[in-house]
Amino acid sequence: MISLQLNGDEKMFRVMIVDDEPLVRLAMGAIIPWQDLGCEVVAEAADGHEAWERISIHQDIDLMIVDMSMPIMDANTLLSKLQEANLTNSPLSIVLSAYSDFNFVRKAFLLGAVDYIMKADLDPKHIVPVIEKALNQLKERTDSSLTLQKMNHDADMKQREVWFRGLLCDKDYIYSLNLTQDDSFQKWVAQYANYQHVIITLLPDRRSPEGSKTAQPDPEHHDHLVKIIKQGMEIVKLPYEFVQTQEDEYSLMLCVESSTSYLNLRGRVMELLDSLRNTIKNFLNVSLSIGVSESCADWKAWHLRYNQAKGLASMRFSEGPGRVYYPETVSVTERQQNIPWDYSVMMFHMEKGDNQWQQQLSAGLTHLSEMPNVTLESSLPIYEELIWNIGALLHTKGMNWTHVIETRRRPYEIVEQFNFREDLHEWIEKLVFRLADLLHPDKFREENPQRLVERVKRYVEKNYCNAITLGQVSEWAQVTESHLSKQFVKETGEHFIEYVTKLRINEATRLIETDMKMYEIGVRVGYENPEHFSRVFKKYRGMSPQKYRDNYSKKKE
Repeated sequence: MISLQLNGDEKMFRVMIVDDEPLVRLAMGAIIPWQDLGCEVVAEAADGHEAWERISIHQDIDLMIVDMSMPIMDANTLLSKLQEANLTNSPLSIVLSAYSDFNFVRKAFLLGAVDYIMKADLDPKHIVPVIEKALNQLKERTDSSLTLQKMNHDADMKQREVWFRGLLCDKDYIYSLNLTQDDSFQKWVAQYANYQHVIITLLPDRRSPEGSKTAQPDPEHHDHLVKIIKQGMEIVKLPYEFVQTQEDEYSLMLCVESSTSYLNLRGRVMELLDSLRNTIKNFLNVSLSIGVSESCADWKAWHLRYNQAKGLASMRFSEGPGRVYYPETVSVTERQQNIPWDYSVMMFHMEKGDNQWQQQLSAGLTHLSEMPNVTLESSLPIYEELIWNIGALLHTKGMNWTHVIETRRRPYEIVEQFNFREDLHEWIEKLVFRLADLLHPDKFREENPQRLVERVKRYVEKNYCNAITLGQVSEWAQVTESHLSKQFVKETGEHFIEYVTKLRINEATRLIETDMKMYEIGVRVGYENPEHFSRVFKKYRGMSPQKYRDNYSKKKE
């Protein structure tokens, strides 16, 4: 469970509990009113070595509660390492001791511990005063020291972000660095030398209600999203880097031990991403499309891995929002796609007033919609070619884009802003229909959506017993299939196929109450296959056609 503090700027002291006994860590986290004390427990460790790795990398712990006796590395060894390291932000330490640890406790004081708690007195009335005393020492640190420390830390974090963003996004960025003189950069990348690195691209799935362009990122949502991701990374206790790479794009580098197997690595990545996606969806109501790169061991490969992760995440354009894409599960189609229909033929029909252009448009968009694993970037030339054809036709008629587009933005810019193919196709349909209406106002004017749907419903009511499809009906209505589908759902609240199925099942129910044979009833209402008819009937009526007839007969007796 991630504890979120999305409101307020009050400083919370960050606490780490270090003890090899899980029950002690659990008790320390549960019995002490940390939030009332102005604290939050952000990390735990089972031994001094684990605590040292966490503190030395992030240097963001204010107060450490540490057990004297632990395997691998005890408290005094940990305190000694902290003292020798002279970290920018070294935590205050309170030691947990048994009565027999007195000599060790005395040494702990010499190594910087500020107080101790007897394990035999794990009771809030004994523990809270000790913690309050330590917190007062934290608060008494001079404002100037805290300000300088914060400025140095912020500057360090900003510099790391600049380095990380540069190495990801710019293949030539490495050549702008003076690696022989910039010791801080070398230290930064050196800490990741013994790890596998996985680059992860996260794209918040945003779309405007109109579908005409992508929704603008909310600055407040950005702050909350960043906080959730960083808090989630605190829980997994793995080294990482995180940065905003573009306006609505974030990149995360997750580090795991070099010895980690492929399956173990995949499992840890999946667990982390599932947690982040669920938390962000629950708190911000925003889904994430995520691309995960292959692992690498060299920071010089980060740029290639970033491009791989970004390309995978960008497949949301064709595959839809809210999915995680791994390199071995999908294959990105990066080559330029063949144009699925001859635009010049469609434009010729439109210019002459022949409604065959609608079939051309519908067939082309349908073909595009069926292409799997494509990104906007790979299919962009197709849409740009269509835009060019429309622009050419407008020019020959002495008009320009302002006659068909309500915004001053260039059409090419609008196309590049779409995150999802479905939204782009809807925008293209509206654009082409406006153009047709402009060229032939009385012939192609788009009819009222309510009138269109009512006309279609009457047609379906007369023909539902035959083999009927949305494509056939849209051709009869002289509108594109996707346009009719959207309008039908909008006006009726149900999909076209659901409407047809209900008509058929209602008629079948009436006929079952007669003496007509079952297979004849199925054929009468549009189901040639008796088994298929039985399955559909049972889905809507909760029982098979024969069972329904038997129940009806019993009621009549």
